[in-house]
Amino acid sequence: MHTSLRAILITALAIACLSSARADEKLPTDLAAVPGDGIGFIHIRVGEVLQGEAMKPVRQLLEKAGPKALKAFNERFVPAPLSIDRLTLIIIKPDQGGPEPPFVFIVGTSKPFDASKVISAGLPRAQEQKAGDVKYYVDSENDLAMKVLDDRHLLLGPSSTVAQYLSSKPMGSGPFREALRDAQTKAATIALNSSLLPGEAIAELPPPLQPLARAKLIHASLDIGKESKVDLRLHFADVEAAKAGEGALREGVGMAREELKKIKKEAEDKVYAKKPGEISPYADLPEAAVALIALGAITQLDEYLQNLPVKREESALHATVTIPSGPYGTLLATAALGTGFAIPAVQKVRMAAARSQSQNNLKQIALALHNYHSAYDQFPAAAICDKNGKPLLSWRVAILPYIEQDNLYKQFKLDEPWDSEHNKKFSDVLIKVYQIPGVNKPGDNLCYYRVFHSKGAIFDLRKGTRIQDISDGTSNTIMIVEAADGVPWAKPDDLEYDPEKPLPKLGKQYPEIFQAAFADGSVRVIQKKAPEKTLRALITRGGGEVIGNDF
Repeated sequence: MHTSLRAILITALAIACLSSARADEKLPTDLAAVPGDGIGFIHIRVGEVLQGEAMKPVRQLLEKAGPKALKAFNERFVPAPLSIDRLTLIIIKPDQGGPEPPFVFIVGTSKPFDASKVISAGLPRAQEQKAGDVKYYVDSENDLAMKVLDDRHLLLGPSSTVAQYLSSKPMGSGPFREALRDAQTKAATIALNSSLLPGEAIAELPPPLQPLARAKLIHASLDIGKESKVDLRLHFADVEAAKAGEGALREGVGMAREELKKIKKEAEDKVYAKKPGEISPYADLPEAAVALIALGAITQLDEYLQNLPVKREESALHATVTIPSGPYGTLLATAALGTGFAIPAVQKVRMAAARSQSQNNLKQIALALHNYHSAYDQFPAAAICDKNGKPLLSWRVAILPYIEQDNLYKQFKLDEPWDSEHNKKFSDVLIKVYQIPGVNKPGDNLCYYRVFHSKGAIFDLRKGTRIQDISDGTSNTIMIVEAADGVPWAKPDDLEYDPEKPLPKLGKQYPEIFQAAFADGSVRVIQKKAPEKTLRALITRGGGEVIGNDF
């Protein structure tokens, strides 16, 4: 009995020691550098991907260059390009907030390199600096900093970000423990603690995808073997959040397929003749051949997305795509992994372009209002009214001559309503500067650029105001806003201001921000959650309030 008990105790102790050793297993330098209190990381095992079946033609082409050329190429640069084995992008928490999370790169090599040569070759104008006791090098001219972690790992990034990263004392692996374990064996791994993403970054995502960004942890990986497998896991705070995330994920797949449809159309345009039966010159053959291959790959990827199995297990979502082995299996798997992350990026770029276009529209409208003021020594009234004070047409009609629409302006009868038998056909004309890309649908003549009027706002309903009336200062007074609700652009329907009533909803493009043109002609982004007192102070032209920076 005593012997048995002793054996059991020894066995239990051994298991405990093994478990402890496994828990404290030392991570490679690049993965150990991922802070558990950061936003996330992306890790790619470049060497493994290059050795995959899909990259075999590339390897064969490189071999054809000959050992002498390969050796010369490798010796020209430090680290040797062909020794780059792993790439890690680390996303850290913003120091002062902001929409774009800061990041650093770590390059890992399969062979050791000379640190002094890396510094002299990579940053020849670099100055040595310190973050606490940590020495690193900064090229101020190019805003690039470098830290040699060891003889196989190099950290790079913008100067301020590298300084912030090196100065911090990050906690261990935190929520990324499982993802870091995957990263040691998977071809590619992505992990995001999306709860730390800045609100502005989430606000700039397409609204249908925003529930995904509210997952506590997003974990995706790519495994290359006999079959290539993409695995995606999302962990939410509760079941309800997971249900919303499930809907958003399916919506995201739909958006991805729509993007693929556009790319497919571009490929088809290069494959098919412009006219049936037309014979094309040989010069078009290479482009058509590449487009044909791309067409097949796009169709295959679309089929995978169409049948994407999404499972919800309590507060977690799980989706796996398995791609059969073959020369293009790795490429398709990589594309499948990237699609889920690339599509939001593509959408974000498009929304940023729409936001920029809306900003330009606001600037043009503000300039038109100032040109009107120069001509008439006052801004237009919020409405063109009849002799009895009844609003007939919007101020947007009054400034048509100043947005290169003078001919259209001359067609309006200013003593008739905007929707009279005569004026209606001109009110239906679409004015580009009055439309927000991505908000206005084709043929939609609604305008979301509206002004506040009455009771101390910059505009009055029936009479013009002058710059001299803006005693709060033109840089402190809102002139035009993006409203949440649109109206026909010629209709005299704007935002009547009343200090005793709730403010109207503002902003159509984004759930958390809206843009406004100020009386000085500048355009600024304003948070919807800004204090109501501040928003009211910005709306009035002569309230005498002190304006802070809390918007």
